[in-house]
Parts: sequence; C-alpha cells; structure tokens
Amino acid sequence: MNIKWFVVFLLLISGSGIINARDYRHIDSVMRICPAKHAQTAEKIAKYIAKRFSSENDRLRAAYSWVAQHVSYDVAKMYDGITYKHESEVVRQVLKTRKTVCTGYVLTFKAIAENLGLKIFEVKGSTKQNGKIDAVSHVWCAVKQSNRWALIDPTWSSGHVFSGVFNKRFSNKWFLISPGEIIKSHIPFDPVWQFSYFPLNSSEFEAGKKADSISSRFFSYPDTLRLIEKQSKKEYLIASNRRTLSMGGNNNLITRYINNNKSTVEHLAYNENVDAYNEAANLYNLSVSLYKKKKNRETALLKLDEALNIINRINNPDKGISASIKDLRKMIDQLKSKMGEML
Repeated sequence: MNIKWFVVFLLLISGSGIINARDYRHIDSVMRICPAKHAQTAEKIAKYIAKRFSSENDRLRAAYSWVAQHVSYDVAKMYDGITYKHESEVVRQVLKTRKTVCTGYVLTFKAIAENLGLKIFEVKGSTKQNGKIDAVSHVWCAVKQSNRWALIDPTWSSGHVFSGVFNKRFSNKWFLISPGEIIKSHIPFDPVWQFSYFPLNSSEFEAGKKADSISSRFFSYPDTLRLIEKQSKKEYLIASNRRTLSMGGNNNLITRYINNNKSTVEHLAYNENVDAYNEAANLYNLSVSLYKKKKNRETALLKLDEALNIINRINNPDKGISASIKDLRKMIDQLKSKMGEML
C-alpha cells in the first residue's frame, strides 16, 4: 500500500469512534449462513459460535452479527413496545418470527452473549436524528472488554426505517463504538452509561452540547460502575432512578423510564417477599413433621426460630401477603409453645 494512503487510512480509523477497528468480514460471513437448525434457541446459536470462534472479541462480534443480520425491525410495533414477564419469552418470539423492536434485539443479543459467558448490560435512553429527539425511547448495550467499556447498538446495525418501511442493511458502525462518538446520537437515561466525568443531560443533548463539555457537573462514573457489577437488579433500578433524577433535564421519555423502574422494583420486592414467606412456611412444615414423628424436636425448634427470623426480615409486605404472614407467625408461636412444654 502507498505510505501516504496508509497514513490516511489510519487517521480515518482513529477518528471513526470504533474502538476495535478490524476486519470482521469472515465472522460476518460465517454468521450470515448460520443454518436454521442452529438458530432455534439462544443456546444453539451460542454453541454454533463457540465451535467456530475462540476469542471473547470474536464471539461477541459473532453474536452481534447474527442478530443484526437475521432479525428485522417490526415497524408495526414501533410505538407499542414489548411487555413481558421473563426475558426468555421475548427471545423465543424473536427467534421464531425474526422480527422485533429494539428491546427484542438487545435481549436476544444479550441471551446469546451470556450463553457464551459474556456480560452485556442493557442501556435505555433517547436517540436523536436530524437534531431532534425521537418520539420513542431506545435500548442498546454496554460491554466491558479488557477493563475498557464500549457500546453496541444491534438495532441500528440491522438497517433503518424510512417512510414507515424497514430497509434491511447490515452496518458495522454501531459495534464497539466509543462513548464519545455514540453520545452524538444516543443519550442514556442513566448518566453512568455515558462513561463520562461530565455527562450531559437530555436538554444539553438536544441542544447539541459536546460530550464532557459541562465542567460544572462532575460524576465519578468508574466508582458507580464497580458498584453496578455487584448490585441486584432491584438495587440497580433504585440507584438508576436517583442518578437520572439528579441530572436535571426532563421529558416524557425520562418520566416513563422512572415510572417503569418504580413498577419493576415493586414487582421484584413483591416476589422477594413471596419467596421469603414460602421459605418460612417450608421450615414450619418441616418442624411440624419432626414434631409429629416425636424426634429431633430441638432441631424443629431451631427451624421455627429460623422461620421467624425470615418473616421478620420481610419489608413492607402488601395486604395480600400480610395476612398470610400473620397467620404463619401465629402457627409458629403455637407450635413453639407446644414443643416448649414437651422439652
């Protein structure tokens, strides 16, 4: 190659915003011809990938490539979104129909990647095209590789919508794109996913402010990311709402994000309380069995105490489970009293 043009080529790569600028044509070709029998589940796709690629980066690219090349955007559901109880429901539907909206793209990519031992984080936010924030929210991904964070948008990588019609066109642009580049068109509701010490809020994003230009707002995002990697989903959502609200700037999409997170937290808390109640009830039933068999009554008493400790840790139970907890506590106390008289 002519040295002059080689230098120009390097400059183009360095300014593209793509963190891992390399030739993925072989991987993309392999995933393009992935037989249907290997694409019935996320697990099967992951096995297909694992047999052909060994490095973490190649496997990540292969998972992204399969989703972006084989799934089309469902324009009819653009404004409806997806409701689901379990992520696996969405993934099954996407693999069956090969059509979805951004949430389905991300959850399918995430499922394949996680079956390969890769960790993907969902990033929810707003996008901007032609200087205007889109009417619907969007979802993309964050990934950590060799202690470096990058972003991936499998939806925008698969094509684009024009005049109400989806045009399928696979693009490399949105794979491992740098935070400084993607912020030109994507802003997460939670500022941590900007990977910036001086993140923008939605108003500044819409006004076209540059990344890291708000020097009055310092945010030590590396510390927050270390916490996120250890948090439960409920803990993350509570903290995410707090960070989102602290940024200022507001619109209907942010309000909806905050409210959805609150609903999810309530649902998760309810499930935790039900699980705790069931665990305590099982311990009570075990104690009853030991009591009737007239053996290991000391153990039975210990199990009853354990059940009471679990009940006492249940926080803010709703009316439905409160009555059940009250009844179980009463039965435990009665059984403890009987067993105490016999010991």
